[in-house]
Amino acid sequence: MTTADRLALLGGAPAIEQPLPHEVWPPPADEAELTELAAQRNTDISIKGNSGPIGRLESDFLAFLDGGARFAVTFNSGTSALLAAYFALGVREGVDVVGPALTYHAALSPVFALRGDVVLADIDPGTRGLDPRALHAALTEDTKVVTVVHQWGHPCDMDGILRVAEQYGLRVLEDCSHAHGSRYKGRPVGTFGDAAVFSLQANKAVYAGEGGILVTNDPGVHDRATLLGHYRDRSRDAVLDEDLRAHWVTGFGLKLRMSPFNAIVARHALAAFPARKEARHRCLRHLGELLADVTYLEPVQVAGHVDMGAWYGYKPLYRPEALGGVPRSVLIEALRAEGMEVGAPSGPRLSTLPLYARPENPLFPGTPKKGIAPEAGSHAEHVERHALSLPTFTDWPGDRTLIGRYAGAFRKIGRHREALVRYAAGPAR
Repeated sequence: MTTADRLALLGGAPAIEQPLPHEVWPPPADEAELTELAAQRNTDISIKGNSGPIGRLESDFLAFLDGGARFAVTFNSGTSALLAAYFALGVREGVDVVGPALTYHAALSPVFALRGDVVLADIDPGTRGLDPRALHAALTEDTKVVTVVHQWGHPCDMDGILRVAEQYGLRVLEDCSHAHGSRYKGRPVGTFGDAAVFSLQANKAVYAGEGGILVTNDPGVHDRATLLGHYRDRSRDAVLDEDLRAHWVTGFGLKLRMSPFNAIVARHALAAFPARKEARHRCLRHLGELLADVTYLEPVQVAGHVDMGAWYGYKPLYRPEALGGVPRSVLIEALRAEGMEVGAPSGPRLSTLPLYARPENPLFPGTPKKGIAPEAGSHAEHVERHALSLPTFTDWPGDRTLIGRYAGAFRKIGRHREALVRYAAGPAR
């Protein structure tokens, strides 16, 4: 056997020789972005209202949503925007929020800062987002809000979720942090709920470096969210309710506004998004086609009625029974030895994290909360234990050769199944 046909883990030559990282994000700024950033430095480095690049970003973002939302408010992070959304939707002590058991922790963690409580519901194995049936089963007498996360870019079953919400009078918050440009039955995500939040953190398809944006059609949500994170000029000029506008000097005591520099970066990323989205779709469709005959992988399934928008990583599921029961950790070790940029998704089930699992709110010592036991045998547990995370390739056709080598590395592992099984069972392990 030649070294080229031996697993790199066992001394063979790697299938991929291109140095890491293979996903370089965010892309470098072009001259127009750098010029605008430099000009802003000498114009105004702290915008108190929503003029200049702040106002332009908010206007551009509403257009990006096809006019499906009336208001947009920028914040210094997606988490801050979520905090403002929960506050505006009435989360407080004695209020339960139902959300998905598997997602990024910050989708629900601001609830604890408001003394609310979180109830977790299982995910739909197809969408990887909240399952409407599990949502229904998780409702409590204190449930007032349901949080929908369009996990990894795939829209949730919004018809099913909205039926439950309407039946029980629940407010719906969409966390679209992975789902810029995603559509459900032709309609942009972020336009279904009472409020929606998009993270603009550096790893996102539309990025500000750090930033977030809240959108809504509800004037009351807009006013309360604005006052939570903004004061003086912004609150004086934008808050519609006269009684709430009385707080314009102070807001509600916090300053969570976005920097104009972040807004400039985000506007340029938003303008570049359509071309980058199309390139990602071409790359990841090609990757999915090449992996279709790799029996130990379940390629990402995209429902016919959805548009994945930006994607957020490519996350197939591992089928260990098709690879002799080799643990996922060993498969990842073998793939990395072949030169692949691969890992397990970084977000564990929320029930495994102390912030969620422990029965005391750490922000308010002595304040009890429900606490959440890990869910055995759930779809969330299955996805958590079996998902792989691959790069979100964006350069088409530049990444085509590299994508082919990724597929080749997966096939190489499959050809040497027995060798990997022996390695996994070896005394060193």
